[in-house]
Amino acid sequence: MTVDGVVTELEPVNFDSAFTPVLDSMSTRFGSVLGGEPVEFYGSNFSDSAITTVTIDNRVCEDVSATADTISCTTADKPYRPDEPKLEIYIEGMGLVATKGKVFRYISRWSDDQTWGYDLSPREGEAVNIPKGLHLLVDIDSTPVLSFINVEGSLIFAPDSDPEHVRTFDAYYVLVQGGYMEVGTEEFRYTSKMVITMHSTKYDPNLPIFGNKVIGVHYGTLEMHGIERKKTWSELDVTVESGATEITLL
Repeated sequence: MTVDGVVTELEPVNFDSAFTPVLDSMSTRFGSVLGGEPVEFYGSNFSDSAITTVTIDNRVCEDVSATADTISCTTADKPYRPDEPKLEIYIEGMGLVATKGKVFRYISRWSDDQTWGYDLSPREGEAVNIPKGLHLLVDIDSTPVLSFINVEGSLIFAPDSDPEHVRTFDAYYVLVQGGYMEVGTEEFRYTSKMVITMHSTKYDPNLPIFGNKVIGVHYGTLEMHGIERKKTWSELDVTVESGATEITLL
């Protein structure tokens, strides 16, 4: 390196992935805003001797313990803030764990009275607004027919452990306005059954651009991934003439 004409020799820097702590998965991607829930982080190159700090949305987890491949802690509560999910794991002497974009969401469960201010949950024909920073987990089997859902935070449907379980969701309009709606992701697929029914008549008003009876996405994210299906089609290698008794596939 040359500064003001003076040449300074730099020491070589070696990168070794063995010194980089890496997060591979979590025991759960969701936890209540009320806190007090256990969560485990699985990966490699953690430390069972160094001080480890887990911070989720700027809230420090309690009762942290660690081994070389697992970090466990108990979530703190999370007052409402219009923020984005943020996960940081710091190991003293090693630095931040590479989380590879994984996040833990502090969720408000539909079934929890606290989500609705200890008042009644939404009734048929009512609208629901999900502001930025609020992540609503639909954990009931069936919702009423809602008029409008505005999603600036997150609207999440998590699968049931029973693959035959059926959850239904009914609405006239859903607008993902800069927010996030999830019915399974490519990595975490929806493995039970989900029925989404959109309602309207031809006389109902149209949302600009989107129309009616619609799930509209405006600068937001919509994830819908069910179980992977086996390939159910193929291609012919040779044209099959009328009356043929054999076919040849690619």
